[in-house]
Amino acid sequence: MIYDVAIIGAGPAGLTAGIYASRYGLKTIIIEKGLYGGTASLASHVENWPGIENINGMELMMKFKDHAVNSGTEIELNQVIEIKQVENSNFNLILQGNQIESKTIIIAVGSKSKWLKVPGEKELLNKGIHFCATCDGPMYNEKIVAVIGSDNRAVEEAKYLSTVAKKTYLISSKEIMADKAITSNLEGIEILTNTSVLSFEGKDKLEKINLKENSGKNYQIDCDGAFIFIGSVPNTEIVNVKKDETGRIIVDEKMQTNQSGIYAAGDCIKKELMQIITSASEGAKAAHSAMFYINSKK
Repeated sequence: MIYDVAIIGAGPAGLTAGIYASRYGLKTIIIEKGLYGGTASLASHVENWPGIENINGMELMMKFKDHAVNSGTEIELNQVIEIKQVENSNFNLILQGNQIESKTIIIAVGSKSKWLKVPGEKELLNKGIHFCATCDGPMYNEKIVAVIGSDNRAVEEAKYLSTVAKKTYLISSKEIMADKAITSNLEGIEILTNTSVLSFEGKDKLEKINLKENSGKNYQIDCDGAFIFIGSVPNTEIVNVKKDETGRIIVDEKMQTNQSGIYAAGDCIKKELMQIITSASEGAKAAHSAMFYINSKK
């Protein structure tokens, strides 16, 4: 089987690309190694998707997935190990256990959470240190939790945790940067701005967080669970195309990389706004460009 389009990643960009490519009549497959919807599926509330005022992130992403499948897109849960270009200018995608050939590739691999890189963080991973409040928040019912970060996701996760935990901190090394609509009601959350995390402490589980204010004051808080949302780094190691200094793929207005036949979309590309709606738009444009490329080769 030779596919017209192989999409790596089933987040908002990849699933939208699948919908559009299939509607263009292209034989399309999405390869996803982990979670349908990517990081978007971890959001407890999505309140900025047009036409739907409030929806759970996983629910929205499953609607994307069902739409892609119903449009004719195949989805395979697998991991791409290597990408090779073959003599006919097609691409071989080496997967775990098999391989596929495709005329074009759309890279929509998204990104992964950044670490604080402070003592105790890795040692206490899943023992109080987490990167998904929706996934792990319920275990902290009536306990003390902290969210570290300042963007929309950090504030949204803190608001969710405040409905579960006995006490919720929101800790940021700078001022809170989230949208005004999200920060309008932070009742029940103690906000510690201009405050950095020095380290996490605990023998078998998280017990305390050591903090430092920008003014120089050091102090400690009791804490059972800490959720880190300080940004992300792209999962672009698999593809050899032009990237910026952070590893994000550089594309033109048509989502074309510097390699003919390879496109990229979503949070793995260099851009300013990382939202579900922008990723979906980029996926649509990537599929459109792939369609024109394929037709030009006939």
